[in-house]
Amino acid sequence: MRQNVKPLELADYPPPASPPPADDPRIRYHATMCTVPTPAMKKANTVARRLWLASSPRSEGPLHLAIDGPGETGMTTVLRQIGRSFEKILADQLPPHPKRVPVIHVNTPLAPSSKLDMSIPFAEFLGHKHTKDPETNPRSTDMTGPVCHVMKTLGTRLVLVDGIDRLDNTELKTAFDYFGYLADECNVSFVYCGPGSRDAVNDARRGRRPGPADGGSGGIPTLAVLPIPYSPDDHTTFHEIVKAFDQNLRLHQHTPGDLLNLATHLHRRTGGYMKPLSLLICMAAQEAIETGAESITAELLDDQLVGRFCDDPILQI
Repeated sequence: MRQNVKPLELADYPPPASPPPADDPRIRYHATMCTVPTPAMKKANTVARRLWLASSPRSEGPLHLAIDGPGETGMTTVLRQIGRSFEKILADQLPPHPKRVPVIHVNTPLAPSSKLDMSIPFAEFLGHKHTKDPETNPRSTDMTGPVCHVMKTLGTRLVLVDGIDRLDNTELKTAFDYFGYLADECNVSFVYCGPGSRDAVNDARRGRRPGPADGGSGGIPTLAVLPIPYSPDDHTTFHEIVKAFDQNLRLHQHTPGDLLNLATHLHRRTGGYMKPLSLLICMAAQEAIETGAESITAELLDDQLVGRFCDDPILQI
């Protein structure tokens, strides 16, 4: 769960007289760079603290959350940031424990023929071995008991579930019955992530039956992760994000603000979706190093095979 990408010192890397080696540290650095502060990322630390404060024993049960939005907006990055922030809070608040597992992060598995077994991704995260005999038993051995034991003894307080959108409607009840059991048995909060996660959780809670027409719960609290807008009247947030990328670049011919001058072009190419925006800038920076250009231009951005194209992208090869 821990990730700490530190900016390199450009002065340590003089301009090369020949093409850099494939393992050049600047190329590897620009493969990921530092996480930039999107609106959702800024909320992640607050969300983690709320989950921590609400995760103490309560008769009503722990607090759960959904992270929802269109694909490629950076939802998984936000999910992981919540987990990292939660881990830091526990490290600051609780006595040291060398084997503590405060956060579990799983993906919902594909379940051909609806043979969904949610105990397996939990067991794999925790390092448990499990068995499957395709001739006598097509299902894996249920690992719920060992999973619960580890979660209780090693202090698990938060479970991150990514890929909720992969669940078929027929699997919702099975999956969320399992999540609900773990939440109650181990007193842990769940954060569900993926396009449509809010509706999936609420549908599973209701058993796909309509709720009362005269009120009741508004559904699971939801953190929306959306494309960043950009227009003459609404450009501040996108400029802040591009400026953060600009400051993290380590290119010899880059002048601070160069990338910000390309903000309109960057939004046109990505629509404000964080995944293609990050990939576009990172890949352009790597090519700038490899070719010796050492700066990012509109032409270099258009040479990358990510983002939106006026023509079919296959023609851009």
